[in-house]
Amino acid sequence: MIIDQINLNLIRVFEVVYRTKSMTKAAGELFMTQSGVSQNIKNLEEILDVVLFDRIKQRTVPTYKAQELYKSISHHLSGIEEGLVELKEEQRTLKGNISIGLPIEYGNNVILPLLTKWGKGHPGINFKIKYGHATAVNQALLEGELDLAIVDSFGMDKQIKLERIGDEILSLCSSKSYINKVSPIKNNMKFYEKLDYIDYVEDAPILRQWFNHHFGVKNFAPKIRASLMNVQGMSKMIVEGMGIGILPNHVVEKLKEQGEKIHIFKGSDSPLHNAISLARLEGRTGSPVLEETISYLVHSLR
Repeated sequence: MIIDQINLNLIRVFEVVYRTKSMTKAAGELFMTQSGVSQNIKNLEEILDVVLFDRIKQRTVPTYKAQELYKSISHHLSGIEEGLVELKEEQRTLKGNISIGLPIEYGNNVILPLLTKWGKGHPGINFKIKYGHATAVNQALLEGELDLAIVDSFGMDKQIKLERIGDEILSLCSSKSYINKVSPIKNNMKFYEKLDYIDYVEDAPILRQWFNHHFGVKNFAPKIRASLMNVQGMSKMIVEGMGIGILPNHVVEKLKEQGEKIHIFKGSDSPLHNAISLARLEGRTGSPVLEETISYLVHSLR
């Protein structure tokens, strides 16, 4: 069997190189030399008889074989780690407080279930959750009020280190009742300029981003009927037919599950993605509890 030729360390080295896309960063995380990491990858490639990484202009680029391998092993490595932690729980009890900044909807729908599971397994960890827009979270990280945060593609301060952990699709949508009032639907700017809009903030940056992405229009000036920094409030106004607006797909799906009839506007063929990243202040020393929690979230979300 191939597994008889591979020790777990080779797989662990591969996982870190793939995740960081860098031999140098992997070496730092694993407390190894760069040449040692490179040799481990070479040994794994020889055993499997495949090329896992292309070396292009000093960049480490995963091949499709590496993508397949990572998809197969990442979940299992996380499971092994959790099993070993549980086995040695008495020797490795995590205790401490963590302050985390979250966007309301993504935080409630995606992050809180993960933190709940993590907290049940580690009763000594206490969480302090702060909800807020990326601007407020950015400042709280800089001032040390937050240990980490989950943020979207908002431009953060250069001192904030971002690690992308996923993304969400942003859709322009409305209620069926509103569509009935403005039909027939036409997928052009002349049609969209006539509509009423709901947005997060007054100058409509997310709406502008959607129209720039789908139609290449950078100076769109939508007629904003309401602006509020709350996804639930936006959802309510959209469902009630006040206007149309941008919602993350996980929110749209939740509305559909509740029986709401939602229309998604087509735009171009390529959906608008909103990058989700884990943010922390560069250079700030983290506690073992924080580092373990970050590792858990990264593995779970990827």
